[in-house]
Amino acid sequence: MPNPGWFKNRLQDPFFRRAHRENYRSRAVYKLQEIQEKYQLIRSGNRILDLGAAPGSWTQYAVAQAGRTGKVIGIDLLPIQPLEGATLLEGDINDPVMQEQIQAFAPKGFDLIMSDMAPNTTGVHHADAGNSVELVHVALDLSKIWLKNGGHFVAKVFEGTDFRELHERFKKLFGFAKSFKPKASLAASRETYLVGKEFRASKL
Repeated sequence: MPNPGWFKNRLQDPFFRRAHRENYRSRAVYKLQEIQEKYQLIRSGNRILDLGAAPGSWTQYAVAQAGRTGKVIGIDLLPIQPLEGATLLEGDINDPVMQEQIQAFAPKGFDLIMSDMAPNTTGVHHADAGNSVELVHVALDLSKIWLKNGGHFVAKVFEGTDFRELHERFKKLFGFAKSFKPKASLAASRETYLVGKEFRASKL
């Protein structure tokens, strides 16, 4: 049974209350909104891939930003409730069959790849951070297949001992590369977001 204090803390969180009021599936949407307002990653008509999409708030936001001419696909190991305007897949992004489905969705490549993937946390910071870094490396590897040259990328990562190496790789792949912590991130969280623009496919 969940700790009653958890519910109290959630109700005191202004981003949680706002998400409920504005019909978003989670407070994480405001992290993406702040990133979008600052870096303008999404444009009308974009093809967008959302990795680790459950419960779907990033996908919701991307659908609204990309508009009727855009296409958004979300994938997660967990089921995602249907969302108007989006294609949702349940499965592993490392599965070749799943990769074929994703490739068919945007045969000319995606304009933006987003990843809010996170590992199953253990409570051991260095282990959780290392696993988080590995997930971002996977997303970058898949960018070779799926991201357009000149496309954009954003991914969550937990900072730890492996972060510097990841960041160096990241900077080589994009003409513009920044790490950014949105205001909606919990103050105690070690998460940050890697924001990349102008993907350099030839560098992979």
